[in-house]
Parts: sequence; structure tokens; C-alpha cells
Amino acid sequence: MKIVIEGKNIHLTQALKDYVTEKLHKLENHYEGVIKGHDVKVKLSVLKNPRIPESNITEVTIFLDGKIIRSEQASEDMYASIDLVADKIDRQIQKYKSKHYRSFQHKEKAHINAEMVELTSPIATLEGHEGKIIKSKRFKLQPMTPEEATFHLDLIEHGFYVFINSDTKQINTLYLRKDGDYGLIEPSV
Repeated sequence: MKIVIEGKNIHLTQALKDYVTEKLHKLENHYEGVIKGHDVKVKLSVLKNPRIPESNITEVTIFLDGKIIRSEQASEDMYASIDLVADKIDRQIQKYKSKHYRSFQHKEKAHINAEMVELTSPIATLEGHEGKIIKSKRFKLQPMTPEEATFHLDLIEHGFYVFINSDTKQINTLYLRKDGDYGLIEPSV
């Protein structure tokens, strides 16, 4: 497992790096067949606003053969936020492992050329103020059913998930509704 640790508004001491590495290597030993040999990105950051009590944030992203497991946890102490995120990632890997091996054990993966998505243009807001895109990401869209997309949305802890619907071969967006259910956005033909 290749671990890349970066920091924002924090001095990354060797003790802090060793603590992160130790916590994540425990996961590798526990789920050797799942995450061994994969890339893990860790971002440690501290918010400078004194009014925010849980200002120490740890974000972990694990890249698993086109799938992503991600968690972000905040605490008053950096070591505590590392512990929280390690526990959360542990549960997410367990969920991934049980569902992945149960669902896809005997299925053959379809080889579909994935579409690439990139954001590039400014966005106009309701007040007429033109906002700027400050971050751009490129990623491969994975072919899957909407039910499989709900599983992946739970793993990455975001409000939405973009994927290629394996039934319709079109790009869909799955989102988490405020009531806890899911919504699916499909293009009209």
C-alpha cells in the first residue's frame, strides 16, 4: 500500500506521519486481499478559525481498481481525528469487501470505454455574480446499475455520484436526498 500524506496549515512531524502509517497498515493487514498494493491519499488539515472547535481534519481516500473509498473526520485533536477516520474507513472497507465479493464473485466485468468528465467553465449564480470553478477533477465513469451506485455513494461520503448506467449506457447522477433516500438524474432522449 502506497500512502501519500499531505498537510494544510499543519507541520507534518515524523511522529504524526508514523501514527497515520501505523493506523493504515493495520487496515492493510486486516484487509490484505482488498487494499494491499493500492494507493492511499491522506490529507491532514487544521482550520484557522478559532470559533470552530473541531478544527483538526483528517481525510483518507483509497483508490481500489476504479472504485474509491473516502472518509473525512474532524476533532479537537489531530490524533483523535486520525483514529476516527481509521475506524470509519475500517467499516467502509468491511462493507465494500462483503458486498463486492458477494455481488461480483461470479460475474465477469464488462469492458466498456469509460467517459472522461472535466469541469471547465464559469458558473453564473442567481444574484448575477459569476462564480469561478476553483477545482477541476477528471475521473473515469464506471458502468454499473443505479443500485450499485448507491453502494459507491455511501463509500465516498459525498452528496452525489456520477456513473454510466449499465442498462441504458448513459451518464446518470445519483444523489442523496435530505430525507435519506436517493434521487436519480437521467438524461432525457
